[in-house]
Amino acid sequence: MPFMKRILLSALAVLLMTTATFAQEEQAKPPKVLPMFGGIVKTEQEQKQDEKFLKSCDASFKTRQEASSFFMERGWEYYAEGEVDTAMYRFNLAWLLNPDNGDTYWAFGLVSSANNKQEEALKLFEKAIVYQPKSSLLHSDIASVYMNMYKQKDKRKHLKNATKYLNKAVELDATNAFALYSLSEVSYLQKNYDKAWNYLHQARNIDMASMNYSFLYDLMDKMPDPQGFFSGKSEVTE
Repeated sequence: MPFMKRILLSALAVLLMTTATFAQEEQAKPPKVLPMFGGIVKTEQEQKQDEKFLKSCDASFKTRQEASSFFMERGWEYYAEGEVDTAMYRFNLAWLLNPDNGDTYWAFGLVSSANNKQEEALKLFEKAIVYQPKSSLLHSDIASVYMNMYKQKDKRKHLKNATKYLNKAVELDATNAFALYSLSEVSYLQKNYDKAWNYLHQARNIDMASMNYSFLYDLMDKMPDPQGFFSGKSEVTE
């Protein structure tokens, strides 16, 4: 998944978490917009519809893997536009075409996390990482789930797991600004403000878009920027 797409999707995920009425909305959604069609047994009519769809794709694409990639791309496009249910249906079609497409589980995990279903998101990300064990961005997405769980339950093990996955993300790709920024947040939560500044500047030097300015203000309140790059809130917003 390209890095800029990752930044865009992360921003959208935060927006979804802020605006959705989580549990009630999810229960009302039809299976076609739930991960892997909700994991329920399909009716005979639905199975026939699936067969018709697969035959149509077989006639239009060289392979089902190619067709699966096509529907994944359409799904990302809808997701980036905020049309999450439409995106989820495309992701499901991609999964139906190729259950070994690791990107489908990645997408399911992102949506589940945005809908505040962190445990479900972890299970889906665990499926995804089997196919992409060296993906730095996927490791940082898993870390984000643990960070969400820590902020909700304040359990040390969640922060420890987040740190583990973030360190692995940076090991796999030292230019993963999102992971470096997240390590800054972890260090802040551990009250290691000097280290938090160090990670924040590493992230800033790679991509300013990775920064959360609300967090930056919090960090500045705890400790002035040792590098003097940020010396006041007025400069940050200019």
